[in-house]
Amino acid sequence: MKYTEELKNKGFEFKIRKECINSEGYDLYLKISKGDSYSESFYSMSHSKGYYFTSDYTDCHGEGCDWDLDDEQVLCDYLGIEELKEINN
Repeated sequence: MKYTEELKNKGFEFKIRKECINSEGYDLYLKISKGDSYSESFYSMSHSKGYYFTSDYTDCHGEGCDWDLDDEQVLCDYLGIEELKEINN
């Protein structure tokens, strides 16, 4: 939670929503915002904790398009894990 807390102290807000749950996993959408600016990314997660199939940036606005934030670390903090690992098919 250290990274997320540092960002919160700098005025960033986080919204994480879980959608499309099925037998293989679920989708996580992460939106990081500050004022009117935001950056949003998507992770197709496995039910195995800490593993994902794919990820991508989905949208941004204003300064959020230029932020160099570590989305994976924010999700690690949220999930209570050290790192995310991509499942290679």
